[in-house]
Amino acid sequence: MELSNDVVLSPGQLREIVESIAKLPKTWQSKVYFDLTERYCVRLHREDAYEVWLICWDIGQDTLLHDHGGSSGAFTVAKGSLVEDYGKITKSRLRTRRHKAGKSVGFGPDYLHNLVNVGMEPTVSIHAYSPPLRVMNFYCSLPSGTHHLRAIECDTPEPDTTALEAEAATLRVAQR
Repeated sequence: MELSNDVVLSPGQLREIVESIAKLPKTWQSKVYFDLTERYCVRLHREDAYEVWLICWDIGQDTLLHDHGGSSGAFTVAKGSLVEDYGKITKSRLRTRRHKAGKSVGFGPDYLHNLVNVGMEPTVSIHAYSPPLRVMNFYCSLPSGTHHLRAIECDTPEPDTTALEAEAATLRVAQR
């Protein structure tokens, strides 16, 4: 399916894409790789309007709280499970839910979340973004609200966030 530059897929369309890919493990299973030190990801597909990623999560691995820089998105858990803290950029309160294999979520550009593998087995998830990622914004959730830390330009859902972890820890200490 070839799309023009100005076409943006809806969260529902992206959700259908990740669900259909997850149901065809022969298209992604050979790309699965687990690394104890960092999440592994590989792009499965890219067009002007959207991209699809495979992300592999070893036990205990997580993201920082983030949005997708104006892109809509969707993800599905293909194997294992993830716990998600999620909300909207305009609201300070986050909610939490667990996603088991087969569960999918579609979201708009105002969505922010953190995902973590708290299960006892490695996890595989499929993610899609429209338009493809160009920037991700990272946040710190505190009792005083959600604080924007930094925007990071990226072409992957796994940008280097090492400096942000220290910045978030400093903010947490300052809020005490």
